[in-house]
Amino acid sequence: MEGCSQDIAKGITEHSNAPYERTVPLQMNDVVIAMENLTQELKVVIAEELENTPAQAQEFVHNVVSLMDGDPDGVNRAKGHIALHIDDSSPFEGSMHQQGTSIALQRAQTIVDSLGELLGKLGRNEFEGDLGRLASNLTISGLRTGLIVGTLTTIRQLIGFALEKCLQSNAASPLTRNVIGGVSLMIGPALNILGALRDECNGTANTQTRLSRLVTLSLSLAAFTVALVTPQALPALASFGPQMAFFTLARDLTQVFVPLNDNAQINPPGTAANAGLYGALQFLLGTAMDQTAPNSGAGYAMSAGSGPSSADDGFAAQLMNWMQHASDTLNTTPETRAAEILESLVPVLGHDILRGVYNAGVEIISDVAGGEIMHGFQGEGAPDGFRMTFAPRVPSFSQVADQFLTTSAMRTSFGGAIMAAAISAGTYFGSLGLSASAVNHAVNAVVAAVAIAGLPGFFYSHQGNSPVDNTTI
Repeated sequence: MEGCSQDIAKGITEHSNAPYERTVPLQMNDVVIAMENLTQELKVVIAEELENTPAQAQEFVHNVVSLMDGDPDGVNRAKGHIALHIDDSSPFEGSMHQQGTSIALQRAQTIVDSLGELLGKLGRNEFEGDLGRLASNLTISGLRTGLIVGTLTTIRQLIGFALEKCLQSNAASPLTRNVIGGVSLMIGPALNILGALRDECNGTANTQTRLSRLVTLSLSLAAFTVALVTPQALPALASFGPQMAFFTLARDLTQVFVPLNDNAQINPPGTAANAGLYGALQFLLGTAMDQTAPNSGAGYAMSAGSGPSSADDGFAAQLMNWMQHASDTLNTTPETRAAEILESLVPVLGHDILRGVYNAGVEIISDVAGGEIMHGFQGEGAPDGFRMTFAPRVPSFSQVADQFLTTSAMRTSFGGAIMAAAISAGTYFGSLGLSASAVNHAVNAVVAAVAIAGLPGFFYSHQGNSPVDNTTI
C-alpha cells in the first residue's frame, strides 16, 4: 500500500510541478486517472484487512462505505441502526451517555412531556369529546372556584367563631352588637351604590344594570328591615354579618387574579333555571351542614356558652340557646360570664373544614351545571359545547374596580341578605315553639327563596356596555 501510494503521489507531484518544468499545462484527465487508481488501491487494502476481522466490524465498515458512496439502500438495516459494539466498556463507566441511563431518561422525559401536554389540554379546555370537555370544566372550576371557596369558607367559620367568642367574653352590650350587625349589612349596599355611580360616570350603565342594582339594593334593605324588627335578630348578626362580609370580599379579592370565563351568553330562560338550581343547592347545603357539621362558626359559639352542643342541635337550636342564655345573663357579672365562655368554647375544626367542602361542592356544581343550562338555553350555542377557561393575571385598576364595585357589590349584598333572612327566620320560627328540625327546614327554605330572588340581579349587573369578566356567584 505504501509503495502504491508513493507511486501515485509521485505521479501527482510530477503533474503538479509540470508547469515549472515545461510549458504543457496539467491535464484534468491525468488527475482523475490518478485518483481512481488511489481509490482502487484503498479498496484492495480494506478488503485485505477485513478478511480476519469479526463479522460485526465487517458489517459496520460495509454500512459506512455504502453511506459514503451514496448508496443508502446497501446499508444492512436488520437491526434498524448502525452500532459499534465495544467489548471493553470500562473507559465509559460513569459517563452521562451510557445506554441504560439514556433510555431511562428518555422514557422519563417522554412521560413528563405526555403528562404536560395532557394537563395543558385539560387546563385550556381543548378536548373535543363531551367527556373530556366536562372533565376540563370540572377541573377548572375545582382548581379555581373550589379551592378558593373551600379555603375561605373554613376561615370564615373560624373568624365568626372567634368574633362571637370575643363579643361574649367581653359582655358586649346590645347596642354594640346592633351597630356591628347593621354596619356589616350595609357594606354590600354601599358598594352597590358606588358601582352604580361609576357606571353612570363611565357611560356603561344600561337598563339591565340599573334594574339589577336596584333589585339587589331593595333586597338588601328589605332583609335589613326584617332583621331590625325581628327580636334578637340584629344582635345575632354582630358575628354572622362580619363573617359573611369577610368571605365575599376575600373571595373577590382572590378571584380578581384568576378570572373565570365561559362561552355561555346570559338569557332569561337560562337565568331562571340557574336561579332555581342555585336555590335548591342552597337548601340542600343548609340541610347537610345542619345534620353533619353543626358545631361551626358563630352559631356554635353562640350556643356553646350555655352548655355542650350535640350533633343534632343545628342552626335553630343554637339560636334558641343563645337567646335563652342572653336573657339569663342580666344578673351575671361580666367576669363570671367571660370565665364560662372561655372555658367552654373550643372550635371544632373538622366541622369547619366539612362546611368548606360542602360550600365548594355547591359552587362547583353551580359553575358547571349552571353554565351548561345557560348555554343550552341561548339562541345559538357554541358548536363545541359549553367550555370554561381561566388564566392568572395581574389586574388593572379598571378590572379591580369592576370586580369590587360590580361583582363584589352584588355578592356581598346577596350574602348579607341571605344571612339576615336566615337569622330573622330562625329567631322568628324558633319563638313559635316549633321543633329544631322544623325550624331548620323553614330557615333553609327561606334561604333558598332569597337565593332565587337575588341571583338574576347578580347575573344581569354584569351586562353593561363595557365587557366585564364572567364571574359566577
